[in-house]
Amino acid sequence: MSTLTTPAAGTESPRPGRAGRIPPLVRIAVRQYWIPLLVAALLLARPAATVIYHYGGWADAETLRAHVGAKAYHWGTYIDGAYNKTAKLMSDGSEIAFRPALYAALLSGVLTAREWESRRVVLALTQSISPRRWFTVRWATLAAALVVLVTPAVAAFRVSAAHAFDLNLLTFGAERQNAYFTIGPVTVAYVVLGVAAGALTGTLLRRTWATLIAAPALTWLAACLLVRSRAVILADPWIFSEVHGFHMGGVLGLMFWDALPQDAYLTNSLTPGDYWGYQIAYSILVLALAALLVHAALRALRRRVA
Repeated sequence: MSTLTTPAAGTESPRPGRAGRIPPLVRIAVRQYWIPLLVAALLLARPAATVIYHYGGWADAETLRAHVGAKAYHWGTYIDGAYNKTAKLMSDGSEIAFRPALYAALLSGVLTAREWESRRVVLALTQSISPRRWFTVRWATLAAALVVLVTPAVAAFRVSAAHAFDLNLLTFGAERQNAYFTIGPVTVAYVVLGVAAGALTGTLLRRTWATLIAAPALTWLAACLLVRSRAVILADPWIFSEVHGFHMGGVLGLMFWDALPQDAYLTNSLTPGDYWGYQIAYSILVLALAALLVHAALRALRRRVA
């Protein structure tokens, strides 16, 4: 006969709850980062709300076109005409295209530099936590949180731009191409690049004020390098023969949408069927560069704590 034993009152093993499913280092990072992440959420919520609010204006544009005709809609000076609607869409997109990546670089760089300035990392190392694990978890947590925050704004803009493009409500030319092809998965990848750039500059400089300048500057220069090199054409070979020449104006021979560097010849050569191939190829390149920056940050970290 088997004997069943009942644990004494108060000795039951605790049931694993939500806290038990979250690694301790992640919980620590979230507790320390919640205020900066709240600020980032507020900064990203405004452009998302603006894009969603302006989405209803495309119905007014359709009504105007039906009333005055397609030619007058595209070439006339109406409040709901193609010029004004495209300009409004581009203005909304300027806050999404590259600014989130710069915010991510600022946050990552400053928070990393503060780890050194406050000597919090020394306290962590006394708890038998490897510096590689300590910083990797913090950077990954920050990147994941920012990706979650920026994705709704990117999705909202993509829906609005694709809707206007498909209904032929935008002006013809570079702005139309930029609105349709520029913002998407690569925008989210740029946020990860910003976190990686901040991780590297914060680790190398270990000073908050210096990192405030260096982190977004490195993010911007890395984006310029990717655009200017046209490395995406190697991953997207079917558009290789359609791109001719470089734009000679602007910094480094680039054009810009707000802070985002762009290649006008490349963007103008794309067709709607190229969107996902272009975005995925570009995202892979951006994430690969981010991985290189994180690797460099970890190597610098190893030298610092050797």
